[in-house]
Amino acid sequence: MEFEKSRLEFAKIQKRISAINHAIDLMHFDAETAAPAESSANRIFTLGILSDELFELKFGEKTHEITESLLENESELNLVEKRSLVVLKRESDRMKSVPKDEYIEYQGARIAALDAWHRANEESDYEVLRPHLEKIFGIFRDFASIQGVDPFEFCLNIYEPGSSRKVYDTIFDNVKKVTVPLLHRIAEKPPIDDSCLKGDFSVAKQEELAKYVMKLLGVDLTRVGLGTSEHPFTKRIGSHLDERITTKYSRKDFTFSLYTILFGCGYALADMGQDDAVVYTLADGSASLGIMEAQTRFYEHLIGRSLPFIELLYPELKSLFPNSLREATPEDLYMAVNKVSADPIRIGSDEVTNNLHILVRYEMERALMDKDLSFKDLPDAWAEKYKEYLGVEVKNHNQGVLQDILWADAAIGYFPTGILGNTYSAIILEKMKNDLDVYACVREGNFEAINQWNREHIWKQIGLHDSHTLMEEFLGADSINGDTYVNYLNDKYSIIYNL
Repeated sequence: MEFEKSRLEFAKIQKRISAINHAIDLMHFDAETAAPAESSANRIFTLGILSDELFELKFGEKTHEITESLLENESELNLVEKRSLVVLKRESDRMKSVPKDEYIEYQGARIAALDAWHRANEESDYEVLRPHLEKIFGIFRDFASIQGVDPFEFCLNIYEPGSSRKVYDTIFDNVKKVTVPLLHRIAEKPPIDDSCLKGDFSVAKQEELAKYVMKLLGVDLTRVGLGTSEHPFTKRIGSHLDERITTKYSRKDFTFSLYTILFGCGYALADMGQDDAVVYTLADGSASLGIMEAQTRFYEHLIGRSLPFIELLYPELKSLFPNSLREATPEDLYMAVNKVSADPIRIGSDEVTNNLHILVRYEMERALMDKDLSFKDLPDAWAEKYKEYLGVEVKNHNQGVLQDILWADAAIGYFPTGILGNTYSAIILEKMKNDLDVYACVREGNFEAINQWNREHIWKQIGLHDSHTLMEEFLGADSINGDTYVNYLNDKYSIIYNL
């Protein structure tokens, strides 16, 4: 096939893939926000047909011929086209020899597992979900077996190409060496009074706060939707032109929603900050997930839990919640939102224990994938790890294995990218401080300066490079071992807790 014709055909294929992904993303979003409880069979039917089409578009003989033609003339391609080919080849290599019917079965298994997770969560009954997890983990083992690769590393590389057990083990070991002793030292100190965060906070007022914060950070509300879900998440719909943030409101504590919103803002800002030249191509949003996690952590924790941010937000908080916040000062709020509290729940966890929540999940999914742990014994193993690392009791399945939806969504290997996100976020802050007085910008509400720095150094590169390339080549990070992050934690919490 002649080169220019192949080029045009490849562009058409990518647009069709984007359109199908748009439809699939909408189905998944609807399932988590508004779909009736007994509608999963309908989605499985539709997803089967769309997955059949998607399989042919990505892995069919026609696409193979087109990509081979383009690779023969790679020097004539632009950067977006080259990146799109890299992304497609990775997925093709990962799924080569996988029969189409198994690929379609996998997509249906996700829908069924998500439906089971909601039922299991409502009933606090892990047994409702267990067979679905066994099936999903088994499918990934089969996919890896076809390729002749390590099953767990097969999963890790879906989210962070080039990663390995060794990479993650090194970072987790370094972080654990500091985090566990730090948590013990904090536990010996008097607890921080966080009563100023407790009260009766109107859901309507919390939604006002959410939109205020989104606008404050520079999120384009004409392109980013806000909704609610049992498990808060942020999701692109088809492309970076449409982003959705969901949260969950608690009348007893407005900060749960606040920090899930800040998390979502980080993801949405980074994704939307890509050059529109990548839209409807496979390069759109193709960065390995570590850098996206870094942006969520940057805005949720490094910015959102800073004193300058709390001082900036304080007048709005007092206006929205005058009775609940009573006489609380900005310093009171700052100390309260940075309270370190060993708790069995990951979402909304503080900066210190967050790493340990991720570590538990990393060790559990590794053991499950290696068959060193049975799914029957998973709840007990989970509870043992929480007792060992965080010193807390897991009282029921909702506090344990049912609190996360991600394994049900087949996101095996996703959780470890959170430790990369924490690690990268501290490096990004350190590099940004070379050019900006970051916290002076926060105090002034000058998020455009912060966002512009991120846009030039990170966001424009998200579709074109993997995380490690971006961090090393564009930010000059010479070591990705967790040291910068644990130093940040030690410095911050030594002051807060007078260690």
